[in-house]
Amino acid sequence: MISKDLVEKAWKTLPTNKQSVIATLDNASKSVVSEMRNTPQHTLQYYNALSFLLDKVIVEIASRNIFDAPDGWFYSFEVTNKNAALYIRHVSEIQEDEDGNVVFDIDERFRLINYPVGLLTVEQFASRSKIEAGTVRQWIRRGKLRNAIKVGGEWRIPEITDPPTRGFSPVRYYNNGHFFSLPRELGVSLNQHPCVIDIYRAKEEKGYMVLFDYAPAILPQKLLTDAEREKLELMLIGNPNIINSASVVGKWPKVKEVERLMSIRRSGDMRLPDGWDENLF
Repeated sequence: MISKDLVEKAWKTLPTNKQSVIATLDNASKSVVSEMRNTPQHTLQYYNALSFLLDKVIVEIASRNIFDAPDGWFYSFEVTNKNAALYIRHVSEIQEDEDGNVVFDIDERFRLINYPVGLLTVEQFASRSKIEAGTVRQWIRRGKLRNAIKVGGEWRIPEITDPPTRGFSPVRYYNNGHFFSLPRELGVSLNQHPCVIDIYRAKEEKGYMVLFDYAPAILPQKLLTDAEREKLELMLIGNPNIINSASVVGKWPKVKEVERLMSIRRSGDMRLPDGWDENLF
């Protein structure tokens, strides 16, 4: 049983009003600049784009009417390859894991403000990265540029993007409950639409393992080849209803959460507390 003092201390870290939302984002912006100067892990273009985006959003939120969150709710901010968004989340339960970390169980999440992330053409990204456009297209075809976005028949790359590193990195894809079909040559038929798809390199054999909702995929052959894995990832990356772990740039405040939501984005009637006007935003 988690102590009352620990619960109260945990709530103090969460932004629940306009001032604390702005303070959280201001600290995030300062952290981005500090990392860029002291321990850079990304390109200068990446840091400039993210810092500029956070500063613009701070100005946007400062101009909005943001009301104090009701009991049990808090604000959070998330940047993905598509948008920078302010959410309000509801905490159903607060727990403590075996390492003594506070974990928030989230059962409701609603997006209140959405700010689009700037997109580059393949040619613009290639020029910025000082490489050939053909190399960028090859990265996309091979599933290496995972936060690329397909707009119509053309690919776009978010400004907040680094050129991929060498080798394969494990990845998790998230489906918003939508139907999708897999490449026929995989020989896999889905009885339900998986919400989570994990792809990682097998440890002892040559090839890639695929998990659908944490269960191994039933494949004609035990593992995927390089070509099969690349085709699968290209299909997943090109699906607008599917995001992946590489497409999430950052989330603030940085607290440990478990989202027990039916889908990534919710619609329809909201479950809001008494006296809360859903038309305020």
